[in-house]
Amino acid sequence: MKWIVTFTFFSVLCFALVGCNQEETIKASKEIQTEKPQTVHLENKPFSVEVRQSEGYKITKEVVKSNEIETVVEIIENAKWEENIKVEMALPPEYRFSLGSINYAIWVTPNKERLEIIAEGQAKYIKLPIKDSEILYKIITGKEL
Repeated sequence: MKWIVTFTFFSVLCFALVGCNQEETIKASKEIQTEKPQTVHLENKPFSVEVRQSEGYKITKEVVKSNEIETVVEIIENAKWEENIKVEMALPPEYRFSLGSINYAIWVTPNKERLEIIAEGQAKYIKLPIKDSEILYKIITGKEL
């Protein structure tokens, strides 16, 4: 008789544990399905480019052509950003501009063939590939890199 009570108690305990375990697994899979990556879509609106000068920053160019704006947005959105990174540069950015609510700070590398960009306030950094650097530099300055 003792054996039947022990077996019954053990069986009920096993079913309860398995049932609880399955319920948590189902909840976790629903949470995973509802999570979506947070992507920021930038606005295709004209923007101003500021250049660093001895007395501060001065607006040097207004980017208003839709094809140039789309190119800049495409470069920024498709870049492989390093995230959750804190970068400290020796000098303030050489160029600055804003797309939507995000401010971008830009430095030209010492060998003058690539651009380094920080998305301010987002802990994001990238050193653009040479081709993208040349295109972006031409758009924001009107000059060749």
